[in-house]
Amino acid sequence: MTTILTSTERWLLKPHVRLADPEKIQRSRLFSIISLVQMVVIALIIFMVLNADPEDIHEPTVQGAIVFVVLSIIFYLVNRFGYTSYAVLGYFLMFVTLFIYIPFYSGENPAFLAFQVVPLLFIAIFFSIKRTTLISIGFLVLVGVLLSVMDHSQGNLAYWNLRNMWYFLMLATALILVFMWHLGNLEAIRQQELKTVNEQLEQQVAELERFTYIVSHELKTPVVTIKGYLGSVEKDIQNKNNERARKDLTRISKATDKLHDTISDLLELSRVGHIVGQETEINSSRLIQDALNSMAAYIQSQHIVVNVEPDLPIIHGDRDRLREVFENLINNAVKYMGKQDNPVIEIGVRNHGNKPLFFVKDNGIGIEPAFHSKVFGLFEKLDSSVEGTGVGLALVKRIIETHRGKIWVESEGLGKGSTFCFIIPEQGEPDS
Repeated sequence: MTTILTSTERWLLKPHVRLADPEKIQRSRLFSIISLVQMVVIALIIFMVLNADPEDIHEPTVQGAIVFVVLSIIFYLVNRFGYTSYAVLGYFLMFVTLFIYIPFYSGENPAFLAFQVVPLLFIAIFFSIKRTTLISIGFLVLVGVLLSVMDHSQGNLAYWNLRNMWYFLMLATALILVFMWHLGNLEAIRQQELKTVNEQLEQQVAELERFTYIVSHELKTPVVTIKGYLGSVEKDIQNKNNERARKDLTRISKATDKLHDTISDLLELSRVGHIVGQETEINSSRLIQDALNSMAAYIQSQHIVVNVEPDLPIIHGDRDRLREVFENLINNAVKYMGKQDNPVIEIGVRNHGNKPLFFVKDNGIGIEPAFHSKVFGLFEKLDSSVEGTGVGLALVKRIIETHRGKIWVESEGLGKGSTFCFIIPEQGEPDS
């Protein structure tokens, strides 16, 4: 029995094969459901009325109901052939015609005009707000014209009863249009959010592809170096050339150190954004001093003077990660100081609206404007002779973005020094 009912339901609601668009298929099925329900309900009412008094067959309302069922069957079949828009429009015109005829030309109560809300809802469900607006305005104009006609043709109809029904239809139409407009705005918001998510996914996929390519290249280089020198060491041992073998082993050791450093930096980079410590209140002056203490020997070996502004503000964030930010920025400033007679690094804060803007400024080799965004890329090094894996600034950028902030570099060009600036919003503030 269940199988028979399911098969019958599918046959009654099955859209035409010409319909391929999911939205059109859904509209076709919806029209079939609505028209079938209305046909069954009205046919049942007609049966009940005629069973009680067969003479009611001559009543305009009963005759109209019979015409309604016949036309509903026709429009149902039109929809089944794949012409849903024509079926809906025909249904609308049928409703309007019948429920104008019944109150105006048969002497019945004008309250039947209230049924005009049904075709208006029909149009709102199946058409755009633009088409619904045009059809609704045309319908209201038609009703207004008919009211003027009825004032002269049938004096027994109450003047204000007709006007009240017209007011009701105007109000119902306005509410329907406002509701459609509201739904349209919600759909626009949903589409914009979906577009934003898709763009983010596309960007993430592109970054992942680039990351995979770069990482494979960076890891492949030391592996090839190691493999090449192992072959050379084997020959050196066979030829008993110990001195050359020691040099080759030294090169292999450096290559393995580079491989180890690269893998360690990549692991660190992968953790940022996934493993975030508890955000706490941080004294930025102490944080910067901790970063300087960890690099004191390196800074002193380069004879660099570091000036830190006093009384720096309190910030909120992951203390260990933010210390890494200052360590990497200071380390980057030291590495790219160049042959400067009086190397200086300045660390401080300047105003940026209502938010503190931290900066790490150096008087080193500087960065050309064309490379300002490139320096934050993975494995990007402006000078290949400088030690390091090229992951430091990429790690800094990831940490700042994890804290909902932003970072950038300011430099007038080569020999002009560089200033790395970043902002971290306070808790509860919108993203920068």
